[in-house]
Parts: sequence; C-alpha cells; structure tokens
Amino acid sequence: MTMHSSTALTLRDLPPLRPRAGEPASTPKPSQTGLRASTVERVREKIASLGCDRVWARGSGSQVLLGLRGEDAYARLTPVRDAVRGSVFGLAFRDEETSSADPPTSRRGWHPLFLIDTLEELVEHALVAVDAIPEAH
Repeated sequence: MTMHSSTALTLRDLPPLRPRAGEPASTPKPSQTGLRASTVERVREKIASLGCDRVWARGSGSQVLLGLRGEDAYARLTPVRDAVRGSVFGLAFRDEETSSADPPTSRRGWHPLFLIDTLEELVEHALVAVDAIPEAH
C-alpha cells in the first residue's frame, strides 16, 4: 500500500494540459469581461455597417449603452435569456421626463424594455430612434 503525503495539490501545481497529437488545442471559455467586450464590439460593428459615425457604444456591466457623440446615453441594450431563441437582448430608452418633485441633481432613469430581439436588429432600431442612419442606408 502506498502512503500519500498530506500536501494538497492545487491547479497551479499541475502541468499544463497539451492536446494529443492530431487534436486541436481547446479554446478556453471567454470570461464575462470578454463576453461584454465582444458584445460591445458587435454593436460598434453594426453601427459602422450602417454608416453611422454619430453614435458611441460602451459596456456597462452586462449592458451596452448607446449615445450621441458628446451626449449622455439615450439607449441601453440588456441581455435577456429566451427559452426559444437563446440569448437575445432588450432595448430600453432613457426616461427624459423628470418630475418637479425630483431634486435637480437626480439622475434620469430608464423606461421599461421596449423591444426584445437580436442584438443587430435592436442596434438598428436604436439608431433609427435618433435619426442617426444616413440616407444611403
């Protein structure tokens, strides 16, 4: 019978896994940060494909905010899980209304989700909402 030491091994102590000959190397799963960056990049690519240079996109947690250059965000894209279609997104617009009872320093909120669809479709809807798509498209 072999006796084992009581020293516990950690993942750092193990050698890196190498693929067998002829097998492709496995790709690590992207982190949440990587997923957000990828979503933001997809949004930016869609904005550019529509010929728009007036709208910016930036990640905020799991959401993507859209705004006109030099202005605050006017729209928000939020990931939503749909049992039939998989990952889709919701589009909400900034609530521009403030109550007279609200202090002047209060932050504006967001309307409830307006649409749920694919990311690309929602980006186009968000650009149409602010008339940001050039005539040629």
